Amino acid sequence: MIRSTIDYNFVGQNVRKARRARNYTQEKLSELTGISMNHISHIEIGVSPLSLPALFTICEALCITADRLLYDNLSQSNPTYLTADIKACFMDATPDESYVMLAVANAAKESMRVKHNAEDEENVTDEVD
Repeated sequence: MIRSTIDYNFVGQNVRKARRARNYTQEKLSELTGISMNHISHIEIGVSPLSLPALFTICEALCITADRLLYDNLSQSNPTYLTADIKACFMDATPDESYVMLAVANAAKESMRVKHNAEDEENVTDEVD
């Protein structure tokens, strides 16, 4: 049995990104969804869990699908599916190729973390948006 937990902070960040991509304020999203502005704020900062009805209502208002908000969260909760893909990718690689591929993967991971941390810092300053 696969058990996964939902990272509501991560989902909230995705809600905020999608809202901003449409140039909506929290007030506008509240008007479109009927969800209080306070609750939307709490969803975006991960304080309040997102119910299934609220998820679909927000997705409809933002013209996106639920997987857009949840996909990375779900894939992070169970990364074991990647093991076979990684093994297959490295299986026929030469030692030099393996070294370069691993270096590129580590550099990409570090770059993504730097970007994520910068976005987190921006979100902290914009929490009253």
